[in-house]
Amino acid sequence: MVSSDEALQASAGEKRKLEMEDSANSVVENVEQMIQIVESVDRISQLPDHVIYHILSFLRNTRDAIRTKCLSKRWRTLWFSYAALIFYEQKFAAGIGPEDGSNKENLFRQHVADSLHTYLANNLQIQKLLLHMMSFDLTDAPLVDSWLTSAVSQDIQEIDLQIGFKDINRYTLPEVVLSSETLTGLRLSGCILRRCGNIMLPRLQKLYLRKVHLGEQIVTNLISCCPSIEDLRFVQCSGLKFLYIHCDSLSRLEIHNCNQLKTAYIFAPNLDTFWFCGKKSTPCKVNLEDCASLKKLTLEHPRVSRDFCENQFNKFPLLEKLDLCIADKMKSITIFNRCLQRIVLKGCKKLTYVQIYAPKLVSFELKGETMPYFDFVTPFLLTDAKISLSTATESRDVGLGNQLWFMMRPFISLFFPVEGFKMIMHSSKVLFF
Repeated sequence: MVSSDEALQASAGEKRKLEMEDSANSVVENVEQMIQIVESVDRISQLPDHVIYHILSFLRNTRDAIRTKCLSKRWRTLWFSYAALIFYEQKFAAGIGPEDGSNKENLFRQHVADSLHTYLANNLQIQKLLLHMMSFDLTDAPLVDSWLTSAVSQDIQEIDLQIGFKDINRYTLPEVVLSSETLTGLRLSGCILRRCGNIMLPRLQKLYLRKVHLGEQIVTNLISCCPSIEDLRFVQCSGLKFLYIHCDSLSRLEIHNCNQLKTAYIFAPNLDTFWFCGKKSTPCKVNLEDCASLKKLTLEHPRVSRDFCENQFNKFPLLEKLDLCIADKMKSITIFNRCLQRIVLKGCKKLTYVQIYAPKLVSFELKGETMPYFDFVTPFLLTDAKISLSTATESRDVGLGNQLWFMMRPFISLFFPVEGFKMIMHSSKVLFF
């Protein structure tokens, strides 16, 4: 027989069981309601494919792209067809545990090979391949060749390749990359480009070369086989002594610290932006012919700047932004241009006289050791000025009676009363006005 106490305990247990079941059912119902609510307002899933792919393109690696699958139902399947493969060896190695520390390089190579194999096996297009491989050795060349060949076979559009970090044992880019009919962007770092007869890049628009060794005539041949090129940049490239570019489609050209370069002739009627930077100890002759569309000019090389000031300014009637590094011995400069809106003069050590005819000028910046006398030929719209001076003679007093102040006063008086005018003054000593 069951005692009354046991009956009460059984009844209480049954009641608790029913309460737990009711609570569980309530939780399930709440979760289902939340899912329905989320799905009903899941606007992310309504985005077009090309917008989602554009968002994914800003992510730094494939792992982050995979994580986005939790954002919405549609992204759970869409991320797999994401067309960018991003491989940073340093980031990959940072995620390897200590037990596999001695095998990081092999694991990275296997990871790249497996990822490419997955895309090839599923016949997925590869829009972008980013490969930064710092531990490269010449024995890896066939392996990297096979990766690039596989990517090109999938109608790739962008390649970002950074191989090694030393001048020795450089990787030579295979010809298959230079004959891609779908490639629109190519960024190379630490490679060698050799002359080949099978160059054809009909859709290439952007070409960035950093620390690339260039064989003779390779650049001329390359540009002539890229009818759609718009953006071309050279950074710390070796082997480049003579540069000849004749290109109607080119709109931006940058040359940074290619110290072996002696001569550059540029014929580009649609060139909008030109930026040249180099050591003042390495002379270089730069000639911009048939570049009447130029609007932005930056010259960070004193000798090149001086030549442009004396001989080439009249070639650019549409110039809007001018950034010049002034030669040490240059004492005067005259700038005449109807379209100029911004002028920057840097490295002014002995500059004493500046004459400017620029009726549309709105921004001016001066960096140097001296405050020159300014002669503005016509009225202007200048509302923003920045002057940075580091006095060469630290021992002299800086105050109201100082020569610096009397040189600045005529310049400052040009702007009063001008609504919205501002001037930032930097000096190694305190100025008392």
